[in-house]
Amino acid sequence: MIHRLYDGALYLPLERSLYAGNFMRGILYGIELFTFAKAAHTILNQPPQSNRRGQTFYIYYGAVLITMVTIAVITDALCGGFMWIDHRDVSGGPLAYFEATTSMWMNVLGSAADATANIMGDGLLLYRCYMIWGSNSWVVAFPCCIYLASSVLVVITVVESALPGAFLLNGTAANFGVPWVLLSVSLNVILTAMICGRLLMMRHMVHSSLSFELGNTYTSIMAILVESALPFSVVGVGFVITFAKNSPTSDAFAYVWGMFCSLSPQLIILRVAMGRGWSRDTVQEVSGQIVFAHSQSIAEHGESQSTQVGITILHDQSSSRSLRELKTDINSA
Repeated sequence: MIHRLYDGALYLPLERSLYAGNFMRGILYGIELFTFAKAAHTILNQPPQSNRRGQTFYIYYGAVLITMVTIAVITDALCGGFMWIDHRDVSGGPLAYFEATTSMWMNVLGSAADATANIMGDGLLLYRCYMIWGSNSWVVAFPCCIYLASSVLVVITVVESALPGAFLLNGTAANFGVPWVLLSVSLNVILTAMICGRLLMMRHMVHSSLSFELGNTYTSIMAILVESALPFSVVGVGFVITFAKNSPTSDAFAYVWGMFCSLSPQLIILRVAMGRGWSRDTVQEVSGQIVFAHSQSIAEHGESQSTQVGITILHDQSSSRSLRELKTDINSA
């Protein structure tokens, strides 16, 4: 939970925001549990000849994410119970009790779990961007620097928040917490824009060169939304804007943004488990078919009979053709 000093006019709005954030977090937690269970069931029930072993990593990754978010949800529920039920009659009300116990072990544990989920979620999004851009290290060099800086800041923020009277965006911890949030949200926006741009470009090329079924599987609007983690970035921007305006609504946004740190990766894992997510093989296959289709078009119109086209070889269970054979076919067309 994110908390800032309040005055009497903000007392009830802050409580409503915390309550709404907890409520939304519970709903998103249920969605994430289902998503993880569905992905794990799909991967474990794949036939032996499939790529089940290669996808097993995603089960462990998703399990760690769901463990972290479970810890955060439980600790927030306990703190909410103490604040609104057990100690509601303390001097100053529930928020005064919360402010006095921000460095309690439950709050620190929940913050550490959220921080771990944030690092893992940003890491997966960074990897997916790297892969979708054809495993080009230079493309993700700048986002990688932001990711490292964000990860270091969030660790320092959690350590500082364990000190008496400190909590994430309050006191000394704010010197690290605020830059961490800004860097993390900026990283989400940059990676989302890069992935969306790449997939929209691929969508245009796919629909002009390949079958509708293949294009719709990997470049549909839903695929772009999930692969780019667009909802994650949108909620993050909302959190930053409301926090900058010192609005009580920022606390509710913080809860939802924290949940999307783990929900967005789980949705990506589910698409991978169902065979609809982008992978290195998918990028090579789609890129290779686009180049091959473009090469055939050039040959058919007689624009170039000797164009040397770099074609990715596509392997499947029934047949495979060499690069030399494909070039020979093009030149003889």
